[in-house]
Amino acid sequence: MLRIRPYPGLNFALVASRLGALGIATPTITEARPYRLVTENIHGVPLRQVILGSPDLQEQYLDALVAFDRDGIHCRGLHTGNFLVREGRMFAIDLDAYKAPRWWRYPRREYLECLSRSLKGDEAFLFTRLLERLGLDENYRPKR
Repeated sequence: MLRIRPYPGLNFALVASRLGALGIATPTITEARPYRLVTENIHGVPLRQVILGSPDLQEQYLDALVAFDRDGIHCRGLHTGNFLVREGRMFAIDLDAYKAPRWWRYPRREYLECLSRSLKGDEAFLFTRLLERLGLDENYRPKR
């Protein structure tokens, strides 16, 4: 049977491989089957708790968001609560929710709008910095 999306456990492994190739850390997978996934525990703290006081983690997070945009990786849950930090390194988690393009890319506008809703309050400056890095204005159009 042809599936539009891979099984959850296999999708996690597929996305982890794609992110690893982009230099983004993910949990180490010990077992991946269609409906079963086992990973090593990261023993980290949520990025949300430490990002405001760490320019280095802000850069790691923005680097990851730019990489997702350029590689066409889509996820509605890219907020800072879905990343962990261990020993100064950021790890992407909840990879079963990510969508790596196979035949078509997801709309960039949808990706950016999801992020703009996620990065509110004290974290809103991160979205502004992301748009600057991508060379986009506040309406997601290329700057001239």
